[in-house]
Amino acid sequence: MNGKRLANRIVNECEKMGVEAVRLIDVRKRTPFFDFLVIATVDNTVLADALLRKMAKTVELDVGVTTFTESSPASDWVVCDYGDTVFHVFVGADVRERYDLEGLWSQSLREGRRAVAVAPGDTLDAE
Repeated sequence: MNGKRLANRIVNECEKMGVEAVRLIDVRKRTPFFDFLVIATVDNTVLADALLRKMAKTVELDVGVTTFTESSPASDWVVCDYGDTVFHVFVGADVRERYDLEGLWSQSLREGRRAVAVAPGDTLDAE
Protein backbone atom coordinates (compact mmCIF):
# COMPACT_ATOMS: atom_id res chain seq x y z
CA MET A 1 0.00 0.00 0.00
CA ASN A 2 1.39 3.39 -0.93
CA GLY A 3 1.80 6.22 1.56
CA LYS A 4 -1.22 8.19 0.37
CA ARG A 5 -3.59 5.25 0.70
CA LEU A 6 -2.17 4.45 4.13
CA ALA A 7 -2.51 8.06 5.27
CA ASN A 8 -6.12 8.15 4.07
CA ARG A 9 -6.79 4.84 5.82
CA ILE A 10 -5.45 6.29 9.08
CA VAL A 11 -7.65 9.37 8.69
CA ASN A 12 -10.71 7.18 8.02
CA GLU A 13 -10.02 4.99 11.06
CA CYS A 14 -9.64 8.10 13.24
CA GLU A 15 -12.96 9.45 12.00
CA LYS A 16 -14.66 6.08 12.64
CA MET A 17 -13.50 6.31 16.25
CA GLY A 18 -14.92 9.81 16.63
CA VAL A 19 -11.64 11.72 16.54
CA GLU A 20 -12.60 15.15 15.24
CA ALA A 21 -9.36 17.08 14.92
CA VAL A 22 -7.60 15.03 12.22
CA ARG A 23 -5.33 16.61 9.62
CA LEU A 24 -3.46 15.05 6.72
CA ILE A 25 -0.40 16.94 5.45
CA ASP A 26 1.40 16.03 2.23
CA VAL A 27 5.14 16.60 2.77
CA ARG A 28 6.49 14.77 -0.28
CA LYS A 29 8.10 17.94 -1.66
CA ARG A 30 9.47 19.03 1.74
CA THR A 31 11.33 16.02 3.15
CA PRO A 32 12.91 12.83 1.80
CA PHE A 33 12.19 10.88 5.00
CA PHE A 34 8.42 10.37 4.71
CA ASP A 35 5.53 11.41 2.48
CA PHE A 36 2.58 12.18 4.76
CA LEU A 37 1.85 13.40 8.28
CA VAL A 38 -1.42 12.56 9.97
CA ILE A 39 -2.09 14.62 13.08
CA ALA A 40 -4.92 13.83 15.50
CA THR A 41 -6.02 15.19 18.85
CA VAL A 42 -7.97 13.25 21.47
CA ASP A 43 -9.42 14.34 24.80
CA ASN A 44 -7.98 11.67 27.08
CA THR A 45 -5.38 8.93 27.39
CA VAL A 46 -7.98 6.14 27.30
CA LEU A 47 -9.10 7.20 23.83
CA ALA A 48 -5.48 7.69 22.77
CA ASP A 49 -4.60 4.16 23.86
CA ALA A 50 -7.64 2.68 22.10
CA LEU A 51 -6.88 4.63 18.94
CA LEU A 52 -3.24 3.56 18.90
CA ARG A 53 -4.07 -0.12 19.49
CA LYS A 54 -6.72 -0.04 16.75
CA MET A 55 -4.37 1.71 14.34
CA ALA A 56 -1.48 -0.70 15.00
CA LYS A 57 -3.76 -3.68 14.44
CA THR A 58 -5.28 -2.20 11.28
CA VAL A 59 -1.98 -1.19 9.76
CA GLU A 60 -0.09 -4.37 10.66
CA LEU A 61 -2.86 -6.79 9.62
CA ASP A 62 -4.26 -5.00 6.59
CA VAL A 63 -1.17 -3.34 5.23
CA GLY A 64 1.62 -5.52 6.54
CA VAL A 65 3.60 -2.58 7.90
CA THR A 66 5.22 -2.86 11.30
CA THR A 67 4.56 0.02 13.64
CA PHE A 68 7.33 1.89 15.41
CA THR A 69 5.86 3.92 18.26
CA GLU A 70 7.72 6.48 20.34
CA SER A 71 6.34 7.78 23.63
CA SER A 72 6.50 7.36 27.36
CA PRO A 73 3.74 5.86 29.53
CA ALA A 74 2.59 9.32 30.68
CA SER A 75 3.13 11.01 27.32
CA ASP A 76 0.73 13.55 25.88
CA TRP A 77 2.23 13.11 22.40
CA VAL A 78 2.68 9.77 20.65
CA VAL A 79 4.40 9.30 17.29
CA CYS A 80 3.80 6.21 15.14
CA ASP A 81 6.14 5.66 12.20
CA TYR A 82 4.67 3.63 9.35
CA GLY A 83 7.47 4.30 6.87
CA ASP A 84 5.97 6.67 4.30
CA THR A 85 3.39 7.95 6.79
CA VAL A 86 3.97 9.34 10.28
CA PHE A 87 1.00 9.49 12.67
CA HIS A 88 1.00 11.95 15.57
CA VAL A 89 -1.56 11.68 18.38
CA PHE A 90 -1.84 14.53 20.88
CA VAL A 91 -3.78 14.25 24.13
CA GLY A 92 -5.36 17.69 24.45
CA ALA A 93 -5.69 20.60 22.06
CA ASP A 94 -3.33 22.66 24.22
CA VAL A 95 -0.54 20.12 23.68
CA ARG A 96 -1.10 20.15 19.93
CA GLU A 97 -1.01 23.95 19.91
CA ARG A 98 2.19 23.99 22.00
CA TYR A 99 4.10 21.82 19.51
CA ASP A 100 2.36 23.37 16.46
CA LEU A 101 3.40 20.82 13.84
CA GLU A 102 1.09 22.42 11.28
CA GLY A 103 2.86 25.75 11.79
CA LEU A 104 6.26 24.10 11.62
CA TRP A 105 5.54 22.47 8.29
CA SER A 106 3.87 25.58 6.83
CA GLN A 107 6.96 27.67 7.80
CA SER A 108 9.13 25.32 5.79
CA LEU A 109 7.06 26.16 2.71
CA ARG A 110 8.12 29.80 2.56
CA GLU A 111 9.92 30.24 -0.70
CA GLY A 112 13.67 30.48 -0.34
CA ARG A 113 13.63 30.08 3.44
CA ARG A 114 14.39 27.24 5.80
CA ALA A 115 12.90 26.90 9.26
CA VAL A 116 15.86 27.35 11.62
CA ALA A 117 15.75 27.43 15.40
CA VAL A 118 17.63 30.40 16.77
CA ALA A 119 18.61 30.80 20.41
CA PRO A 120 18.19 34.26 21.98
CA GLY A 121 21.21 36.40 21.16
CA ASP A 122 22.25 34.28 18.14
CA THR A 123 22.35 35.82 14.68
CA LEU A 124 21.89 34.19 11.31
CA ASP A 125 24.46 34.66 8.57
CA ALA A 126 23.09 36.34 5.44
CA GLU A 127 22.46 33.90 2.63
